[in-house]
Parts: sequence; structure tokens; C-alpha cells
Amino acid sequence: MRTIALLGVCALLLGGCASMQPSAEALSKLPVVQFGEPVPAGSDHILFFPANKPIPATVAIKGSIFAKEAEQRMEVTLRKGIYAYKDWVSYDRLVWRRGQEAIKTDFQIMLPSYKHPEPGVIRIQMDERS
Repeated sequence: MRTIALLGVCALLLGGCASMQPSAEALSKLPVVQFGEPVPAGSDHILFFPANKPIPATVAIKGSIFAKEAEQRMEVTLRKGIYAYKDWVSYDRLVWRRGQEAIKTDFQIMLPSYKHPEPGVIRIQMDERS
């Protein structure tokens, strides 16, 4: 079971590599690429997720145990735009915070089982931290 695009977005927002806090001045020199547009090859850049623009995500349940697999594309939108650079995020390109400090993320995956004899649940909750 994979949540492909949405987990990719989460990874970009929360970051996967440790780095020192970048200066706003240094980041102001990097190109800004809007999510969905091609990124510059071999070049550092800032990824921008605009407010109210759909961010596609695909949820897939697959495997050899299933007679019928499932895959569904969904879209989410942000309340306000988010700039992402490695594991740093910003709402204005001036103040940068670690993704984990700026956005609280919880993942919940419950499969139907003996302990959970109900429909399965895949839930990703992302909330802004103050």
C-alpha cells in the first residue's frame, strides 16, 4: 500500500536531509519552481506550493494477495502558499523554519484485521504549528 504523491509532498514539506538554516538572502537568489513545473536539472531551487492550487495524490492498495487492487487519485489544496527548500519551509521567503517545526504531521494506516474488524483507514493529518 502506498500513498505516492501525498507522501512525496509530505517529504518535501518535512524534509529528509539535515541542513543548517539557510539565510533568506541566499535563498532569495535561488529560482522558485511552482509545484508541477519542471525543476532545473542539477540546480538548487525552491519549490512553491501555491494556495488553492490542486496538489494531486494517488493512494494505491496493491499486492499479490488481492484479487482486485485499488488506486484512486485525489487532490488537496493549501489555505496559503508554502515555499519548500530541502527540510525548510516558509510562507513569505523571509522567515524559514524546519518543516517539522512548522507543520505537525500524523500518519495513520489501519488495515482490516482481527483487532480492527472494520473498513481500513489511511489518514494523513497536517496542521500548522504556531
